[in-house]
Amino acid sequence: MTGLGSMRDAELLSTEVLVDKPKRFVREQLRMPDGVEIDWYYADTAESVMVVPVTAAGTVILVQQYRHNLKTDTLELPAGISTAGESMAAAAQRELVEETGHALAAGVSLRPLGRLYALPSETNKWINFFLAYPVVSTGTAEWDTEIERYFDMSTVEVPFDEAIASIGTRITGVETASALMMARPHIR
Repeated sequence: MTGLGSMRDAELLSTEVLVDKPKRFVREQLRMPDGVEIDWYYADTAESVMVVPVTAAGTVILVQQYRHNLKTDTLELPAGISTAGESMAAAAQRELVEETGHALAAGVSLRPLGRLYALPSETNKWINFFLAYPVVSTGTAEWDTEIERYFDMSTVEVPFDEAIASIGTRITGVETASALMMARPHIR
């Protein structure tokens, strides 16, 4: 440490919402302990959920979708944000049905796997991970009508071990890779 102080000790001078919807982007003006003023930008996000849905046969249900910002199709686990007043477990179950057309088998509960943050230099996003095992088909995925209808989404079912083996090749999202690894001890 050079004696300049730390961001922990910075004084918040102002907060400006640059974009409010559909994703909130914020600029905060800070005065550092040495008097230097800086702008700090980040995406202010709602807490989210991600579900690892696994069938009794040991296959994981993944969502394939086009991600415009990446200009490619991705293979991800079902995920989304919680709505006002909705528990994380309820949000996870809703996203599971909406994005995969699957639900927990009768008498089974979600298993919380943990809570991690994503991209800490760019966002304040926390993700709550859940294992849904076993899941059963309830019909077709419903997708939300706000934006998912444009994502060219579909579901892909692969053996769990194959999903683990494809981390870094077909599965390249950090959140999906983390969730699969967190679920792994509970699948065997």
